[in-house]
Amino acid sequence: MGKRLTNRQTFNQTNLQDVPDQSGIYLVRNKKGTCQYVGSAGAGRLAERLREHLSQRDIPAAYSFQIRTTSSENEARKLEREYKRRYRPTHSP
Repeated sequence: MGKRLTNRQTFNQTNLQDVPDQSGIYLVRNKKGTCQYVGSAGAGRLAERLREHLSQRDIPAAYSFQIRTTSSENEARKLEREYKRRYRPTHSP
C-alpha cells in the first residue's frame, strides 16, 4: 500500500477492522461516490480516526471510505492538502 488509494469499502465496523494502524489519509464518500471528507492521521492513528468518524456520525452521508498509508505524519498532511484540492470535499465536521 502507500502509493494509491485502496478500493472503496463500505463504512462500517467490520471493514474498519482491516484498516492498518499507520499514518495516512482517508477519503469518506457518500452513496453516489462524491467525496464528503478528506482527513489525515499520524502516529499510527488511521484506523482510530475512521472509527471516531463512524461512531460520532459527524459525516451524515458517509457511506464508503478509501485510505492511503504513508510513512510519516508530515507526508500524510501534505497528501491531505493535495487530496482536498483534488477532490474538493463537501463536508467538514
